[in-house]
Amino acid sequence: MTAGSSQGNMAEDLPLVGRAEVVAELLEILRTVRKGKVGTVVLTGPSGSGKTAVLEYFLEHCRTVARGVRVLSAMGDEWEAQFALAGYSQLMLTLPLRSAKDYDGGPALAAAPVAALTAAQVVNYAATLSTHLEGLQSHGSVVVAVDDVNKLDVESLRILTFVMRRLHGKRVLFLLTLNLVDAARVPAGVLDFLTGHQVVRIPLEPLSPQQVQDLARRLFGIDLSATAAHGLVRHTEGLPQLIVELLQELPAETWQAWFPTLPPTSRIRARVRSILDAASPGLISIAEAASVLGRSAGLAELSRVSGVDSLMEVLDEGHRAGLLRLSVDQASSAVVFHDPGTAEAIYEQILPSRRIALHRLAAEAVQPEGEQLGHRVSATPGPDEALAEELEEFARRQATVGAWQDASTALFSASRLSLDIRSRNDRLLRAVDALVGSGDIARAQMWAGAVDALPSSPLRSSVLGYLSTVSGQNDSAQTQLEMAWRTSNPEREPAAAAQVAQRFVLHGVASWDGPLITGWAERAMALTAPGTPAHVESEAIYGLGLYAQGRPAEAEASYQRAFAHAAENAQKQRVQMGAGWLALRLDNAESALVNFESAAPTEYRGGSLRISLWAEAWLARTHLVLGNWDAAAATITRASVRLETSRMPLIRPLLYWTAAELWSMRGDWDRARYYVSQAAVQPGTYRAMQVPASLARARFHEARADYESALAVLQPLTELDPWTEERVSFWPWQDSYVNALVMTDQLDAAESFLTAFERVPRQRDVPSDSARMAWARGRLLAAQGDPETAREHFEAALGHLRGLNRPYLRARISFAFGQSMRRAGKRRLASSVLRAARDLYDSLGAATYVERCDRELKATGLDVGNLPDPADPVLTAVSDHHAQLTAQERAVAELVAGGATNKEAARALFLAEKTVQYHLTRLYRKMGIRSRSELAAVFRAKD
Repeated sequence: MTAGSSQGNMAEDLPLVGRAEVVAELLEILRTVRKGKVGTVVLTGPSGSGKTAVLEYFLEHCRTVARGVRVLSAMGDEWEAQFALAGYSQLMLTLPLRSAKDYDGGPALAAAPVAALTAAQVVNYAATLSTHLEGLQSHGSVVVAVDDVNKLDVESLRILTFVMRRLHGKRVLFLLTLNLVDAARVPAGVLDFLTGHQVVRIPLEPLSPQQVQDLARRLFGIDLSATAAHGLVRHTEGLPQLIVELLQELPAETWQAWFPTLPPTSRIRARVRSILDAASPGLISIAEAASVLGRSAGLAELSRVSGVDSLMEVLDEGHRAGLLRLSVDQASSAVVFHDPGTAEAIYEQILPSRRIALHRLAAEAVQPEGEQLGHRVSATPGPDEALAEELEEFARRQATVGAWQDASTALFSASRLSLDIRSRNDRLLRAVDALVGSGDIARAQMWAGAVDALPSSPLRSSVLGYLSTVSGQNDSAQTQLEMAWRTSNPEREPAAAAQVAQRFVLHGVASWDGPLITGWAERAMALTAPGTPAHVESEAIYGLGLYAQGRPAEAEASYQRAFAHAAENAQKQRVQMGAGWLALRLDNAESALVNFESAAPTEYRGGSLRISLWAEAWLARTHLVLGNWDAAAATITRASVRLETSRMPLIRPLLYWTAAELWSMRGDWDRARYYVSQAAVQPGTYRAMQVPASLARARFHEARADYESALAVLQPLTELDPWTEERVSFWPWQDSYVNALVMTDQLDAAESFLTAFERVPRQRDVPSDSARMAWARGRLLAAQGDPETAREHFEAALGHLRGLNRPYLRARISFAFGQSMRRAGKRRLASSVLRAARDLYDSLGAATYVERCDRELKATGLDVGNLPDPADPVLTAVSDHHAQLTAQERAVAELVAGGATNKEAARALFLAEKTVQYHLTRLYRKMGIRSRSELAAVFRAKD
């Protein structure tokens, strides 16, 4: 079997998860080499990335599957690198013939201690290797493989590079693996060649969480949750070797629970022990101190905690041993360990008394208050009420600025250190509450059972209600929050009552219930002072409640006040997210973009992952609206990783609605289906989940011209998300609903809905809303047989968008406009408008609608760029019978030949089903055929 014929099967059966594309690329290169072209490929990646596994798999394929391929191999080794020609000898010894006469005239093969070769000697050795390669390739292809070329002796490296640079027109593939991080002994000139343009460099990327899930399932039969897979990637940096080792060594139940850290693997433990056994006392002290300090292991802190003064000498030793390295940039310097899991392996072997002493020293060495407290906690194994109170006060201050993750960590520690049970339970409840506020829902849910087992109290009910809200459990949240409010005492404990009220505000926005939002927000703000967490979070959502009641001017004014109150800390994140949400709805998408981009990051000023994910979900939507579809795709990819890690169902449909729509428009149906499934929700969830989940499905069906299915999805929204005089819908689905009704010939229902929608009074006209109503009316009028008035409405719709950067909406309107005019027989107008729609869709990468525009343009019969080829078999068949297809007949023929039913063809071309049958009858007669199968055969002949 040749490399080319086996490539497809290899990709399917490959046991190396996540490396199928790499192997496929190697096979393709091998095919090129077999045609007489020397190739050099370098697989790069850190230790544990799977370079050796890929190399061995590929070589095994060459030996057992690919015919006529000879393999010469060598492996770099740190110990053998001290001998000149060690690598060269390995290659020569893998030649198929090894009798003495085969090597007559060549240099000796024995490796010797390192001694620099002269240039003449390098040329001599290289000539010998070249001669053997030329001889071997005359009988078939040759693969020269060197694993860990960075550990090869320098002399062999020079010889190998000399040959690779000068061997031309031969069927030889050089395949090397290289760890660039560990390439210190590779001569600069050799490294320049191995990373230069003459070499194909294939980096082995870290495994993704999805690939880790596949690996766990295929190799170990473990179904990893998304959270576990993301945690595993984070802990191992996506290195396959570490992932496999952990999955192999740890019990299966490990992966069913939330885990903050993972233990080191046995190999890492053994490696660390080996290095430390040979290390100086100074390096041991530095390593222990660095494992205790973690990310704070700067040089000053390290010196103070370790007690080592001559740091650089010891760091050099650690660097040479492959244990740690010094990382320096413009902002900071830090000592970091070479491999993931090393810090844990070192930390666990420190004696308990020594560990406590080191944490005490670290508490004095580090600057941030939170880190100081953390080290003091680690140095305190038993109860300590005084420290618990310090932690509680720190948590209060962190909560005030919205740093909920820090607050949660401090409160969990305070709970453990508490002397009495009531304080312990109270601090635990508030720790879980802060955990929800931070957006770490996966971990919070692990505490739900413990919280539920605590005695009933307003705080307990508030925490459970808060957790239910962000988990998308509408009924449970309502029940728990009502219980919390009934049992609270606003007069005696206003802050606690305000917190419950603020949770009702979040419950209200998830329900998109304007009066619920504003009523509870006003209550929360009345009970608290500006700047407190409950006040800021309520004020940040209050404007959305005003807008939901049709009061946009008041909503905008409320955000102006909120920005004036918000300090320059993490609390401002809430206001930016809410203001961006409103700005997007009022067609100020550019302002929304700025706010969402500011609200999304949490790295520098802290903040909530929950708010950050809301912002990123809306940021992706804003990119889609503005036509920045590549940016939308990148935002979705980034946010989905954090979303799956946090396990926050409330936000999933919003993010994946945009993803499903984007990939449906781009014609990637597998990816679109995946995101539609990810957006799906169960009955009884929040309106803010159900509506975008429905829109994800509707956009998918619409892109496939399946308007019956789109209508079935959109119909329930008329009751779930009505737009009335007292209530404004946030989600733009009404025009799509009218379009689906029209395309399924339900014109009376479309007329009734659209007329009622147009009559709803609005405090302010939003251009995109006006455009949607106008194009929906145009679509309906065209279907009702009034193309002239329809044209006026379509043109008005485009006019509403004048001055707005809305390429996607403009493309949607132009496509409907052109399709409607084409059906009405206005072919020149249709061609002009459809060309504009096509250009817009093409600029967005919306392949699905580019294809549909091309089909419509062909149906006009006027678009020169889309006229059929005179040599087309279809036209040949037609001319043989002295006939000519009309543009519309040809469009019908292409769809039916492709397998479309009459109904599907009618939907795609905006025709009546009877009209499609009429066109089929005529074209059958013109072409001298009698059936759909004969029509399909003609088109197959064309292809």
